Amino acid sequence: MTNRETARPRAGRRTGRPRVLMAASLLAAAAILSALTVLAIRWTTSSHASAAAKSGLGFFRLDRPAPALRLPNLRGAGTSDLTSLAGKPIVLNFWSSSCPPCKKETPALASVARTLGGKVSFLGIDSADLRKSASAFVAKYKVPYPIAFDQGAAATSAYGVVALPVTFFLSPSGKTILGENVGPLTSGRLRVILSELYHVT
Repeated sequence: MTNRETARPRAGRRTGRPRVLMAASLLAAAAILSALTVLAIRWTTSSHASAAAKSGLGFFRLDRPAPALRLPNLRGAGTSDLTSLAGKPIVLNFWSSSCPPCKKETPALASVARTLGGKVSFLGIDSADLRKSASAFVAKYKVPYPIAFDQGAAATSAYGVVALPVTFFLSPSGKTILGENVGPLTSGRLRVILSELYHVT
């Protein structure tokens, strides 16, 4: 009895070792994957930060297709789309009347748009907003360019916008995104970007 009783725990210990080793291996693999993920995130973040630092705060160059959009106009009937803006450099500004940084940025965009006199096509996209609030916002800051009403945020989502304001700079064909600025623009920074991308002054 004594021999059998002592033999059983030994057998149990022998069968338990592979399980312990397997668990340890899985933990080690998970730790390695976690470390690689952290390194990848840090590399991506630092790359974007580096690009933004070289080009201007919040701005980095891109070269990817621009999602098509067709939205109702905020002011009056009709719709806004990229086809109607083609022929000139296109600036798409995503904003909302409830966005505090947008209140500082919009006067700067409106001022530059007036000064350029039609050299660049501007389109504001009011995202997930109330029409009445958006209309009052546009009137207050005397926005001279057309405003599209993206009430359901479909276009905002298609462009991958997660926070406002964000401005995209498109090719004159309206088919390619050449750059993106995350955060509010000043008139000076906007002029620098337009000069670098389109040679527009």
